[in-house]
Amino acid sequence: MAEQTHNVNLDEHNEPQSGASQMPVGIVILLILAGYIGCYEVDKNNANFSATVHAPFTEPDEVASLAPSEMELMRSQGRTLYANCQGCHQANGMGTPGKIPPLAGSEWVRGNPETIAAIVLQGLSGQLKVAGKSFGAEAMTPFGPALKDEEIAAVITFVRNEWGNTPDAPLEPKAMIQLITDTRKKVEASGHTGAWTKELLDANEFTTPE
Repeated sequence: MAEQTHNVNLDEHNEPQSGASQMPVGIVILLILAGYIGCYEVDKNNANFSATVHAPFTEPDEVASLAPSEMELMRSQGRTLYANCQGCHQANGMGTPGKIPPLAGSEWVRGNPETIAAIVLQGLSGQLKVAGKSFGAEAMTPFGPALKDEEIAAVITFVRNEWGNTPDAPLEPKAMIQLITDTRKKVEASGHTGAWTKELLDANEFTTPE
């Protein structure tokens, strides 16, 4: 019987076999290093994955430094609320000659903040002098019933720091809000209702300009 000849294809791969083989140590080290560097870069550029930090910023402190201060926020709120006042006192704070006193350059505005708070709460009428000029006749609308203490504090803070005004006794936002609260209680305790006059303010121990 003739011997059979087997043709062997020398380029044919071996049959796959099940089992496990060990990954070269060098590749393992490279993968570990790549993972570490990747995590480090992500962490560095995303501020520990803080929800408040976004590109191009990388640190919470960097974002915080750009946020407006409490004073800036209060003045901004006051600027918006001043829309209730500018119909009389004008957008530039100059008032109306002989009728509505100016807020810009006013010694009343720059002076005792408690007095200004009382005026905003209850309104003001009668004759008075501002910057050497006489005003009167037109009564100011009281805003105590309509605005919260925080809102009145914001309006007063805005007015006292606008149009070149520099308050004689600057107050931080929290202190100003507390002053409004205390002034409201003082007004209620006085039993006074209706608009103030300069004489009534003086009689109730609210300091007014001479």
